[in-house]
Amino acid sequence: MACLRVLAAASLLCALGAGHEDHDHCTHEASMVNYTCNTTTCGGYMAYKSSGCTASSKCPAVVVIQDWNGMNDYEKERTRMLAEMGYVGFAADIYGYGTPVEDMSDWMAASSAHRGNPDLYMSKISAAIDKVKSYDFVDTTKVAVIGYCFGGTGVVNMAILGMEGVLGVVGYHSGISPNARVVRGNITAPMVAKVLLHSGVKDDAATDMAMLEEEFESAGATYEIVRFGSGIYHSFTEWTANAPMAAMYDQRADVRSWESTKHFLMELFDGLPAASRGPENAMLTTGLHNYTCNTTTCEGYMAYNASSCTASMKCPAVVVIQDWNGMNDYEKERSRMLAEMGYVGFAADIYGYGTPVEDMSDWMAASFAHRGNPDLYMSKISAAIDKVKSYDFVDTTKVAVIGYCFGGTGVVNMAILGMEGVLGVVGYHSGISPNARVVRGNITAPMVAKVLLHSGVKDDAATDMAMLEEEFESAGATYEIARYGSGVYHSFTEWMASVPMQAMYDQRADVRSWESTKHFLMELFVGLPAAEREPECHLDFG
Repeated sequence: MACLRVLAAASLLCALGAGHEDHDHCTHEASMVNYTCNTTTCGGYMAYKSSGCTASSKCPAVVVIQDWNGMNDYEKERTRMLAEMGYVGFAADIYGYGTPVEDMSDWMAASSAHRGNPDLYMSKISAAIDKVKSYDFVDTTKVAVIGYCFGGTGVVNMAILGMEGVLGVVGYHSGISPNARVVRGNITAPMVAKVLLHSGVKDDAATDMAMLEEEFESAGATYEIVRFGSGIYHSFTEWTANAPMAAMYDQRADVRSWESTKHFLMELFDGLPAASRGPENAMLTTGLHNYTCNTTTCEGYMAYNASSCTASMKCPAVVVIQDWNGMNDYEKERSRMLAEMGYVGFAADIYGYGTPVEDMSDWMAASFAHRGNPDLYMSKISAAIDKVKSYDFVDTTKVAVIGYCFGGTGVVNMAILGMEGVLGVVGYHSGISPNARVVRGNITAPMVAKVLLHSGVKDDAATDMAMLEEEFESAGATYEIARYGSGVYHSFTEWMASVPMQAMYDQRADVRSWESTKHFLMELFVGLPAAEREPECHLDFG
């Protein structure tokens, strides 16, 4: 299994490269760059690989918008990180020469002058974009903008105002309250840039997020908002942030948000990849397995690579909990996809032999019998976990559970009830309204499993998400919730779903959620990687 882990990690790293150069340290060069911004002179910072980015081999560019204390070492380092990925990184100077940035009063004055004047702020961002596009080694059709804090507000404004010339924007701890940003209101310009926002649950209010989602939905934006908890405050990506209960670095949120960003940039510059699938594969051992579940017999489906998963090389296992129409070809295929990643995939049968699943009335009856009886439901999930742990080629210390629709509700219940024996759970279009799931209430068992939830904004109500966040925060859970829009409904990962305005497959949400899941499983089974950094090297100057 050690070899599989190395291969899995290597494949992820290769997939995240920008395709221009390898990642040898200090292969970039960096320098300060002056340019005109509005009526003043600004001093930006550019980093790129001159051996890979040339007039004949142009590179995509990523502009970094500073946080409120000015463009400094933090933005420069993020720019170098982008350069090492094969992009032209350009840290914009929004305030310009002569603007004092010595202390908090200076930061408040300078940032407020731009927040309160969106035209000024956008002109400064546009100047930086124009500057980076002026270089002959930049592919002017492939530009993105990322921003932190004050800069995150800037990229949100860009998207809402319909600024053209960039493919997408990414914001981190962005400051999205309506008094800090542009409100969509009567703006009619289309939101052309794709949007990815990373938010700490203790930073941005759920009500403000709900308002932003409504604006994005009405504008038909392509967006994703990721919420990190518990106890994730402002500045969670800034390595030196250490103001308790206000602005605090968080390694996990930093790592997860940066990996998400890398995939997002690849989508912008290279196109959305095809969705992963798991057809029958002769290299895998697959089959149906009977086991006792509560008082009945259930029939699960297992997939694994018998040459890699043995008694002497045990593999992690991932149990798949079915959606409401029973364990069928969909869950089997997801299990094979997991097996191809080096895991033992096991699709659980929750309903058991003899339960009719012919039509919607059957699905409703069977799912309601379990939703309404959490003890029964949890016993069925536990039986599947016990079954997969009974095999000598399974590492019983490394088990995760993922679930779809009805199964997503099941994994949420597992986490809330504090079920032990699994490292983490993942839910997709999970059905998290309080009348569908367990409510934390007076439950005192700790939430030991890490939680990753993927939600369509047109599926789960923002108010229900806010309630779930409150419960997770009070329990001290480690969790992440990704919201996909616009027009992302229930069943967005199910390839055949095609019920308009209700249950519809969405390729982008499927691809993004699966990539996120792969990194999450690596974290569970191998450990959280160190946060990426990129110190200065001898080629840097200015």
